[in-house]
Amino acid sequence: MDSEEEKTGEIYGTSQSSSLIQGIFEQAAIDKQEKNMGEIQQRATHDEEEEEEEYRSQPDPIPLDLTLEILSRLPAKSIVRFLCVSKLWSSYTTLPSFISSFASRPRRLVLTFLKYKKRFIFSFPQHENTDGSYSPFYSYEMKNANSWRRNCSYYPSQSVQGFIFFKGNVFWNPTTQQVLQLPKPTRKLRFWGHTYLGYDPLEGKYKILVINSQQHRILTWGGAQWRLIPNGFPSHFPGIYLGCVDGVLYYEAFFVIGGESCIMSFHVGSEKFNPIHFPEGISSNLYSFMIVPYEEGRLALVGTTYFPNISVKLWVLEDADGHEWTCKSFTLPPRTRRGWNNLELKGVSDAGELVFTPMVLTDSFYVLYFDPRRNTIREALFQGIFGDEFGCRYRLGDNSKYSSTFNVDVFPNHMENFVSLL
Repeated sequence: MDSEEEKTGEIYGTSQSSSLIQGIFEQAAIDKQEKNMGEIQQRATHDEEEEEEEYRSQPDPIPLDLTLEILSRLPAKSIVRFLCVSKLWSSYTTLPSFISSFASRPRRLVLTFLKYKKRFIFSFPQHENTDGSYSPFYSYEMKNANSWRRNCSYYPSQSVQGFIFFKGNVFWNPTTQQVLQLPKPTRKLRFWGHTYLGYDPLEGKYKILVINSQQHRILTWGGAQWRLIPNGFPSHFPGIYLGCVDGVLYYEAFFVIGGESCIMSFHVGSEKFNPIHFPEGISSNLYSFMIVPYEEGRLALVGTTYFPNISVKLWVLEDADGHEWTCKSFTLPPRTRRGWNNLELKGVSDAGELVFTPMVLTDSFYVLYFDPRRNTIREALFQGIFGDEFGCRYRLGDNSKYSSTFNVDVFPNHMENFVSLL
């Protein structure tokens, strides 16, 4: 009996010792945890104090309006590089106030050509400085133009609010150097036909119009699908692109019945067609035509011939409904400069000047500006465009075999635009 009590006492004593030791370890763990929590809180408080002190020591962040003002004064080439800094910086360029600030900037003349199976871009200033000089031009190679390697010289649009459209559904923003292949229509919509780019200034929307003799399709840029435009006028065959002025797109058209030609106007906003008769007695076989804005909100049809001298006829549309035109004729002085050879009308500047450039590009690029309202001429000559670091890197003028470049596309009056195509 005594031995059983002694065994029970030993077991009880051992149990008490184990519980005591376990309690000591648990308390030690709690004390360590509380100590660690205290250190963490102390460290966090210290870090917060340091961050607050660092924040107070930093200058106040630049206000958004001042940031936009700084960016708006930078060259477009610099802004394109800054788009990669951060998403915040990139988002600045999509603000309507920032985009509209570039509408008042001096326009540029964009030149592009294909050489060595690569596409090269040159951007020239269109306006003189106060001392009569011109700001530097810049150039680059299209890095993402795999779908645009072939020659696209046929029926390109003008530069329309910063975008250019080429045959093959190639949509191009020269400022951001982005190229986009537009989606093809469904099988129900025929894909062939002439393609034109228009812009609605009221809604701020770009629209691509495809015309053939059987149906007319339209795609609003940013939209997912092509749409059919109901026929509300006689069927016609589309012709050359004549221009887009104040939200109205113009192209030459030939009616299926009778074969009569006219100027077809298409209101980009309302998507309505309206034919305008050509001035009486003129033939599209004799002139190269273009629609340009003229004085007091009127339109003018420009016809040019080039031999023996450059002759310009300007038909001013006095009444679109009555198809009334008045005609003015000009003959430019005899060609004395080498750069006058093979000149071709490419468009109109924002000052109303007709812009002529050579069809063949050499180491010098010559531009002739003719103002029909004042009957004055202004010339610009950019020399050594192939001899700079860019030209040497790509061997643009390394020997006589490639000293001249043909199939040059020129787009005057280009407005720099940072709207992304992606």
